[in-house]
Amino acid sequence: MEWHHFEYFKQLAQTENMSECAKMLNVSQSTLSRAIKNLEAELGIPLFNRVGRTIKLNKYGIAFLKTTNNIINEMDIYKSNVLDATNVYNGKLVIGFLHSVGVTYISEFLKSFNLAYPNIQLKLIQHDAKRLITMLDDGEVDMIITTISETSQNTHFEPLIVEKLYVTLHEQHRLSHCSEIAIEALVNEKFILLKPNLLLRQQVDEILKAYQFTPEISFEGDEVITIATFISSGLGVSILPHLRDVRLPNLKQIPIKNHDAKRTIGLCYKNKSNKVPIINKTKKSLIEYFSKIQK
Repeated sequence: MEWHHFEYFKQLAQTENMSECAKMLNVSQSTLSRAIKNLEAELGIPLFNRVGRTIKLNKYGIAFLKTTNNIINEMDIYKSNVLDATNVYNGKLVIGFLHSVGVTYISEFLKSFNLAYPNIQLKLIQHDAKRLITMLDDGEVDMIITTISETSQNTHFEPLIVEKLYVTLHEQHRLSHCSEIAIEALVNEKFILLKPNLLLRQQVDEILKAYQFTPEISFEGDEVITIATFISSGLGVSILPHLRDVRLPNLKQIPIKNHDAKRTIGLCYKNKSNKVPIINKTKKSLIEYFSKIQK
């Protein structure tokens, strides 16, 4: 079994098309087909079901893909350790983060991190929480900043900061003078919310559901900054985390009365990642950064 067969198999499992996969790997289709057949012959089982031009993993292929990902991840860890052994201040890292975290935290963190480690290349990927967990499991990212703590036994979630959620409205709104706002007072308001697939939106839905009313929604968006901009224009209200460093006119955030609305943002990474110096370095930097904010 040759090393590149694992890479071929993983890529083919993702593309589900022999010719497309061959182009991506920069090999001939016959070379790719022969490599997969050799792999199947060595394992003694078929890995794909072939239907016309499309091929899909069968149950044996699904199981082998998990093994392949583990093997490739182990090799990536080894390569990272070798590189860092020669120069611990060089390397590449992919960090995934939530839509609702980027606008308030990530940009400020990057400024300080880039000054301290100018030779480390960070690639950032923004996505919803569930997709980020999948990307972490699949090895597409090295760590994620998220609010999901229900992860696999091979994944560690380390809390970074606890954020309160606030009623967010225009400063000329009829409730803007209040020191606290009860959820019941928002029954007749037009809401501007994140899209339903996003975890923060689901948390807001649970808060409103607890008070037994369905909001009138005038707009749903992907980004917290978009929601805040619409509120700044007087188009509705929302429930959002503290919009630190978001400089938009006319915004006001007021605590929710008689409801402890909050979320925990944390750093999520594979347990084996502790063996990779560059990941440890970045993890410590993130923990230090958020601890200063929390104070």
